[in-house]
Amino acid sequence: MKMLPGVGVFGYGSLARAKISILQAVGFKVEAVWAPTMELAKEIAADLNIPYFTDQVDNVLLHQNVDLVCISNPPIMHSQVAAKALGIGKHVLCEKPAGLNELDAFKMVNAARYYPTLMSIMGHGLRFLPAFTKMKALLAEGYVGSVQLCEIRVHCGSLLRERYNWECDEVMGGGVLSILGCHMIDIITYVMNQRAVKVYGTLKTLVTKTAKIHGIRSITSDDFCTFQMEMSDGAFVAVTLNSHLPGVFSQEVLVVGTKGRLAVREADLYGQTSEMSKEEIIVADSLLISEQQRLGVSDAILKELPLPYFKGVLKLICTLKDAFERKEDKLSWDPEPISMAATFEDGLYIQTVLDAIRQSSQSRLWEKVAIMTEEPDPNPYLTSAAVNRSRHSITFT
Repeated sequence: MKMLPGVGVFGYGSLARAKISILQAVGFKVEAVWAPTMELAKEIAADLNIPYFTDQVDNVLLHQNVDLVCISNPPIMHSQVAAKALGIGKHVLCEKPAGLNELDAFKMVNAARYYPTLMSIMGHGLRFLPAFTKMKALLAEGYVGSVQLCEIRVHCGSLLRERYNWECDEVMGGGVLSILGCHMIDIITYVMNQRAVKVYGTLKTLVTKTAKIHGIRSITSDDFCTFQMEMSDGAFVAVTLNSHLPGVFSQEVLVVGTKGRLAVREADLYGQTSEMSKEEIIVADSLLISEQQRLGVSDAILKELPLPYFKGVLKLICTLKDAFERKEDKLSWDPEPISMAATFEDGLYIQTVLDAIRQSSQSRLWEKVAIMTEEPDPNPYLTSAAVNRSRHSITFT
């Protein structure tokens, strides 16, 4: 049996813990874990049987047994850690979003382009759910005819923790748009094979303080968001993200066309054409409790990680294993199994859409989605002055 690459994990939340459990269950050895404090890193390592823990980024990246870096830490660190990992020859699986802004995402894309033999993918696991895979195929076959409209609704409880952290701060990447919206932008772009060209959005922060979060710090991250997207082939997308329904998680992605409709509710696919008298279930994707127990994922973690996302992470990591097992060399990988995975280029597109939605919420206008093609000059005024001096010296020589 082929030895899989050793894994180093950056992260300490529910998603990071779930990923570690799944990685270990399918055969990867998690060699090292990073957390912002040594106490927290030690706790995670003890809970999940990880031999090395640290609060220093470079200690994980330079660990001799780490070949694959799994990034699930706050978005402010995504770009820095991903680019550095690729630069020293490590494969990278990065959680969404691709940094705090478009520039962060662009730096990740540049690093991936510079090291094309290394794996660099985003953790958008919904792409791997059978329901969405089948939806994409049926849309391509014309099940609904020409796609006209997509409506997405996500209802859930608060995303905030008991203590103030990055999820409370819009500048640090918190909010339902960043945490949930990026998944919705990715999956609808993927299944419809269309990209957003214009967006209009509204972000709201209805809860600024809680019983545990108050005083000088206030919550600035959005807890309600609605946005619309005009897509490249003319379809219209409307998305609502509402985190004010405690104890509830429901997610529906509905695509309507000239001949029918398809809907993914949680992880099941339903469809109805204009010729049918009632809706049919096309994919019923169940996950047995025994599977959860086999993977060692606790009920507490699963409670914070909705079932469609847990299933998506599971299927993504299983596919990742398949990609490495198809090659003899420990570090080599076959791109075919993960061809449907979101790349860093996709991450840049999604981050551009997120930034445009935020800009629209401020301007109250439709904003165009223009993807960055080169890094902006860090000091354009200095450059302009140098150019002007150069022009004058040529004139008077």
